[in-house]
Amino acid sequence: MSISTNAEGKYKLLALSISTPNKPIDLSLYAVKCDIYESILSPSAIIEITISDSTGLLTAFNFVEECLCISYTTNNESTPVHYEFKILEVNPVRTLPSDKGVVFVMTGISEEILKAKTLKNIPLIRKKIESEKIVKAMLELTETKKELYFEKTKGLHTFSITNTTPFDAIDQVRKGAISEKYKGSAFVFFENKNGYHFKSIEKLVEEGLPNIGDKFFIHSTLAGSNVQGSKWRNIIAFKVIQNGNQNVGLAVGGYNNSIRRYNIETGELEFYEKNANQVDFLTMNEGSKSSSNEQQDKRNKDEGKIILSLYNGDQENNEYAEKQNLLPYYMTNFLSVIVHMTVYGDSSLTVGDMIACKIPEHTGLTLGDDRAYTDNDPITSGNYLVCKAHHVLTFGEFPQYYQGLEIIKDGIGGNSPKTRIV
Repeated sequence: MSISTNAEGKYKLLALSISTPNKPIDLSLYAVKCDIYESILSPSAIIEITISDSTGLLTAFNFVEECLCISYTTNNESTPVHYEFKILEVNPVRTLPSDKGVVFVMTGISEEILKAKTLKNIPLIRKKIESEKIVKAMLELTETKKELYFEKTKGLHTFSITNTTPFDAIDQVRKGAISEKYKGSAFVFFENKNGYHFKSIEKLVEEGLPNIGDKFFIHSTLAGSNVQGSKWRNIIAFKVIQNGNQNVGLAVGGYNNSIRRYNIETGELEFYEKNANQVDFLTMNEGSKSSSNEQQDKRNKDEGKIILSLYNGDQENNEYAEKQNLLPYYMTNFLSVIVHMTVYGDSSLTVGDMIACKIPEHTGLTLGDDRAYTDNDPITSGNYLVCKAHHVLTFGEFPQYYQGLEIIKDGIGGNSPKTRIV
């Protein structure tokens, strides 16, 4: 089972097994490919393992809700990736040529998700409490032993949660949560290899900027350029999905919106109506812009979205109306550039991390092999947040590990130094 880790795309498989009524089965003897999906929009990682079986493994056991364990690493000095899943289904099944066996796919999700589905009667009424404490209480109902990473919220809110599951309740709390420090309050709740996270996107950025470490990726114009021994990693494929945020801003009210907060106790009406150019958010790339000043001024002259927000001072003391005013502006900034890229697998990289990418400008001109520096494309180069990760591990005689990433950065331009290609 030992695999060399001295080259890009190589990994070391430490464990791949599934529980049965008698004893665990080593699935590395049968596995063809493993796909693990992570997203900052998902409360559970998901696994799909393709199995090729000619020994009757499929019919010998009922694998549904058995425990599947996988551990691997690309660096013996770092903490390995370790996941445990509950099998949700075994499907589809295809017969191998000449009826010499079958190929099937096992799909697994986190144990907490399955347990939470049975916990619909969780009547919970808490008066004036912080949002993150409710999230913690919901996770405790699932009896999770995973690490929990929370951001401090501000304001107190009365929660009345009935006839729902813990993870549905967490999603309700997430939508209303307000950051103690950051203006956007764009909270996400997700699972990655480290545990569960309840944080705003700005908090992920703040934590990620100083911890980029060796997570630098380069799309080199020199075919087969050697990055071994350096901090850089090759980008195998790179595709810009969204370049510019004009449509996003128009859709979510990211240029000009206002909130009318109505106090149902006093009958008072309060106004929250900052426009986009009056707010500064924490950014991944210093000096970057999500839209031009001219465009902002033009949009701000238009009448924007107006929202009526009801408020009961006996039930809450947070400023949810302010979040409603500012969140569309933050999401418009955040969704400036969306990129899909494929890289060689790195077990230290997961969703919620930040990476730096250097992408050269493609001018169509031949500049010569003696050019030591390449100008970075100001649109696509810069720091990104990893929002989705698809981990692909193949088995067999020549095992490989790849990652498909969806990465997002909040603006164009900014401080993007020149990169020496080695």
